[in-house]
Amino acid sequence: MKNGETKLVTPIFHKTSDGLEIPDDLPVCYVLADNGLFTRRRHRFFTSCVVARDWPSELVEQKQYLNLHCPKLSQEAMERIVGFFSKIADLHGSEAAATLYWDRSDERVCFKIPDQRAAVSEGWNGGRYPSDVRYENPQVDSDLSLFGSVHSHVDGAAYASQIDRTDESHLTGLHIVVGRIRQEPPELHCEYVVDGVRFRVDAGQVIEGYDQRSTDIPDEWIQRVKVDVNRYVTHSYYQNGEYDEGPARRRNR
Repeated sequence: MKNGETKLVTPIFHKTSDGLEIPDDLPVCYVLADNGLFTRRRHRFFTSCVVARDWPSELVEQKQYLNLHCPKLSQEAMERIVGFFSKIADLHGSEAAATLYWDRSDERVCFKIPDQRAAVSEGWNGGRYPSDVRYENPQVDSDLSLFGSVHSHVDGAAYASQIDRTDESHLTGLHIVVGRIRQEPPELHCEYVVDGVRFRVDAGQVIEGYDQRSTDIPDEWIQRVKVDVNRYVTHSYYQNGEYDEGPARRRNR
C-alpha cells in the first residue's frame, strides 16, 4: 500500500479523556492509554477491556536509530578542552569536566568550565588514581542551552562507564570522554543520548577536527577545580581503564 493508505484491521483508540466512546458494533479493538495497550472486546454476553497480550499483528518492527545533523564542536574548542584536562592531570592526577552549550545568538557550540570538585585516591607510593568529578551546571545567558558534556578519564581508557551512563541517562545531548590524556592525540569516546538511549558516534561527526592540545589555559580555569585526596588506598585491580575501589561518586546535574 502507498504511504498513508495503510489501515489497521483492528482499530486503535487513543484514550485522551475518561469519556472515551467506542462504537458498540466493533467486536474487538485496542485502547492505547497512559498505562499501556488494552484489548477491548464486545461480546454477546459481556464487554471487556484487559491488558493486551500482543501488539496488533498488522504492525511491523521498528528499530532505534539516530541520524545526526547537529553542529560540530570546533577544533579550537576541543584542543583547549584537552589542554585543560591535561593541565589538571599534571597538577592533580584527577579528572576534570567541561559543559557544552548551543549559542543561539552566534549559532555555534561553545563550552564552559564549571566549578568542580574531583576526588583522587593516593597510595603509599604517592601515586594518584582518579575516581570522580562533581560539578553543577553554571548559570549562563538565556541565549545558551545545554548541549552536552566532556570529561576526562586521565590515564584510563576513553569509554562510557556505568557511572557515566547513569549520570547522563536523562541529559539529552553529546557526551565525550577523553582518555589516555598523556598521549597525543588522546583517546576520544563520543556518544549522543536521546530519551535515555545512547548512540555511539564517530568523533568526526561531532568535532570539526583535532591537531594538538592547546597550552593556552587560563589560571581561572585551573582555580575552578578543587581536589579531595583520599590517602593510602590500596587498589585491588585495574579494569576497563578504571581502578576498582568500591562505589564511586559522580557528577551532580
